[in-house]
Amino acid sequence: MFERSKKAASLAKRLIAVAAVPALSALALSLAPHPADSDASAMYVVTDDAYVHVDQLTADVFLTDGYAELVSRQDGNDLLLTAGQEVTVSYQGSDFAAVSRNETVSQLLSRVGVQPSPLEMVSVAFLEHGVEISISSEFVFYERISTVTESEIVYQYNDQKPAWYESVIQEGSDGTYSETYEVIYQDGVETARQLIDVVDSQPVPTIIEKGTIENFANNSDPVASIQTNDDGSGTITLENGQVLTFSEARTMKGTAYTAGEGKVGTVTASGTTVRLGVVAVDRKVLPLGTKVYVVSNDGMYTYGFAIAEDTGVRGNIIDLYMNTYNDCIQFGVRDCTVYVLD
Repeated sequence: MFERSKKAASLAKRLIAVAAVPALSALALSLAPHPADSDASAMYVVTDDAYVHVDQLTADVFLTDGYAELVSRQDGNDLLLTAGQEVTVSYQGSDFAAVSRNETVSQLLSRVGVQPSPLEMVSVAFLEHGVEISISSEFVFYERISTVTESEIVYQYNDQKPAWYESVIQEGSDGTYSETYEVIYQDGVETARQLIDVVDSQPVPTIIEKGTIENFANNSDPVASIQTNDDGSGTITLENGQVLTFSEARTMKGTAYTAGEGKVGTVTASGTTVRLGVVAVDRKVLPLGTKVYVVSNDGMYTYGFAIAEDTGVRGNIIDLYMNTYNDCIQFGVRDCTVYVLD
């Protein structure tokens, strides 16, 4: 298998050769003189793994080490074997078994009486259980050409979240287009090529939700501290380190309401949907759209961050939306401190 891949603007060419005979794949393809005949040559295919990468084909002898670094060799005699390895040689329909000595592959072939012809190819696989050598005039390889398309980042803006809020709601993945060709080598030369498979996977974008409300927090975001200045302004520091500013702190009468009770619907006076973090006010006291932080003066209840989106009360009253009627009963009526955020 020969593989070229492209990611973004950079193009990297990689070649992977896999022999069609059992347990044979290619670290390198090379032409090397046979030791018994200086005029003869054979193509050597050498590997120690099922899939191995090299950078290019070359007429010289090239092997690779475990880090895919190219190492130059002069001829087949440089393919050294370690003594004591079990070796199987397949040639012309017969298998020859041997135990290696401190010798080259060429020397072992001579010892077992096998001499490749000038146009035959020799596949040498260094495997965990031993060495497998196959000699043939035809090998089949698979070439895969791949193009990678990087995934995009898409932001989804939420006007009910603070500006510092970001959350990944979909992990993206790159797209890949690849074509696989069956390539036949005969007598050391490529003689046929056929497209046998196409894979086309589209990229999936990474989707990130991002808030847009400046100087605000979610309703239940915990607060670490509140600092008030002499003029009534101050800062609210969240536990996550975010710092919000307020212009004043007012004392208002707090009440509670929920949807479905009486004539209360699910749409606010601002056209939004009622939810935790929505308060109803007298727009003459607090304009619609005002951002606030609300706590009860008795220290028993913290409503949290909210926006004035609803109406229906008169005077210095802030009506807090709650999810259930029972929550409203539990809250009752309490004096509250309302921090008016900038």
